[in-house]
Amino acid sequence: MFAAQTSARRLKRGTAAVQRGDVPGAREAFSDALRTARLGEAWCQAGDAASSLGDLERDAGNLAAAEHHYRIGAVQYRRAPRSARTVGGRVRCLEELGDVLLAQARPWDAYRVFQEGADAAGVVDPARLAGEADGPVFVTREDLRWTSHLATAAQAAGRLRLAAEHYETVLAGCERRRDVAGQILCWQGLAHLAAADMAWPEAAHALTSASSLYSSLPDPEVHTDEWVACLRELGRVCKTLGRRDEQIRVFKLAVRIEQIGAGVAPGSETMAGDEHRDH
Repeated sequence: MFAAQTSARRLKRGTAAVQRGDVPGAREAFSDALRTARLGEAWCQAGDAASSLGDLERDAGNLAAAEHHYRIGAVQYRRAPRSARTVGGRVRCLEELGDVLLAQARPWDAYRVFQEGADAAGVVDPARLAGEADGPVFVTREDLRWTSHLATAAQAAGRLRLAAEHYETVLAGCERRRDVAGQILCWQGLAHLAAADMAWPEAAHALTSASSLYSSLPDPEVHTDEWVACLRELGRVCKTLGRRDEQIRVFKLAVRIEQIGAGVAPGSETMAGDEHRDH
C-alpha cells in the first residue's frame, strides 16, 4: 500500500512536470515512481510509470529507450491484478511498442508485438479462424484497428499475402454483420496492398468494391471527401490499366459527388473532362 501511494504521488508530480514542459523533472519523477512501484510490487503504478517514460522518450525521438520502457510497462501491467485499467494499459504499451519498432525498421518484430496486443485486446485472429467457412461471427472497431496494425507490419515485412489475410478475415465478419464502414476500410486496405504489389486489376476491383459502398453508409454526405478520394484513386488505377472509358466515368462521378457535397448543382461534362485531363 505504501509503495502504491508513494508511486502514485510521484506519477502526479511527473504529469505536472510534463504539463509545465519540464522534461528532465518529469523523467526523474516517473523513474522514481517506477523504482518505488517495482520494489513494492505495485504493478499497476509501475506500468503507468514505465508507459509515461516510454511516451517521453518516443516524443524525444529516443526510440531505443522508448522501446525499453514500453516493454517494461507491458510486463508490469501483465503482473497486476486483471482489470479494465491494467488490460487497457498493457494493450496501449504494446500498440506504442509496435509503432516504435516499425519506426526502427523492424517490421517483423512489430508484427509479433501487434499480435500480442491484438490477443490481449481480444481481437479476431485470422490464423485461428482460417478454417471457419463462415468467417468471424462478430467484428468490432477494435478488430479493425488491430487488423490495420497487423497488415501494416506484415506489408512492411514483405509478407503481402499475410497482410491480405488479415483484411480478408475481418472483411468476412463485416459483411456478416452488415458493417458497411468496416467493409470499406478492409477493401481499401486490400487495394493498397495490391497497388504495392503492382497488381493493378486486383487494386481496381478492391477500389470499385469500396467506392460502391459509400452510398450505403447511414450519412454518406459526411464522407464525401473520402468517397471522392477513393474514386480518384480508382481513376488513376484505371488509367494505369488503360481502361480509358472507365477512367472517364469514374472521374465524372467523383466531380458530381464533390459538387453535390459542396451544395453546388452538378456542372457540365466539361468540368469532368478537365478533371480527366488533369490526371
